[in-house]
Amino acid sequence: MRAGDPWLAKVAALYDSKRRDFNWRLAPDGIIHHHNGLVADRASFLRRLAKASPGGAERMIHDSETALAKLGFRYLGRPRPGASLLDAGCGRGGSSLLLAGRHPGLTVRGVTLSGYQASAARSAARARGLSGRVRFSKASMLDLPFGRGSFDLVWACESTEHVPDLPAFFLETARVARPGARLVVIAWTRNSAHRLGRRYAALADKAYVTRIHSGEEYLKGAAGSGWRLRLTRDLTGPTAAYWAARAALKSASGTESFMAPAFAGRALLYILYSYELQR
Repeated sequence: MRAGDPWLAKVAALYDSKRRDFNWRLAPDGIIHHHNGLVADRASFLRRLAKASPGGAERMIHDSETALAKLGFRYLGRPRPGASLLDAGCGRGGSSLLLAGRHPGLTVRGVTLSGYQASAARSAARARGLSGRVRFSKASMLDLPFGRGSFDLVWACESTEHVPDLPAFFLETARVARPGARLVVIAWTRNSAHRLGRRYAALADKAYVTRIHSGEEYLKGAAGSGWRLRLTRDLTGPTAAYWAARAALKSASGTESFMAPAFAGRALLYILYSYELQR
């Protein structure tokens, strides 16, 4: 499925339009995230948030998003010197820049459907002196511009929600990965056992141009691709606290009105999946 597909073009248009948006405002350090955060102690965090200045409160939210990225990175393992990583759905490069900063021997290639995001990510990499090791392209993760066996690691943080065909995602990332590669997916998933799961998924789909999959689809979708599920981790509790904190912000985006109760009631779940490629 190429980037010109009508659905993917709609996703690209959404992100082309998001420039000085909520995510940009949260990132004075230039690390722009496009994913949830994690809050371990909801009550304490909300008390501190209430006492913080508007700028301080936004930094707290941003730091919680960085905490999510850093936790997810642990499941990639420690990259060997000279390793290469694919950031599948890289946004404005937040995860790629963090990973390259942590691992000086790591080469990163990020893909996004948005031409604006790819350009913004390149600018951020240049500003950090990382453009020699970190590069970004406008491309679909379902039609990657890389050869077979190009990557040791694949990172997909809140990007598979935009993918209409999960089996195609697993097959294409398996094609460009080397045997033994690690894949980490962090995703909003629909709780198929919850009576409000479809309702909240539909609200999120409309607001974010997503097609939120059930947890079962992340298990079945990888079948036959070569990706073997190593483990899952349920992060719904700490991300529900993150959404409660976002709802308390004066600069909130508006989607907190349904995302906060969706995660709090577990109609939507926030799950980390770790896979290993077998041939």
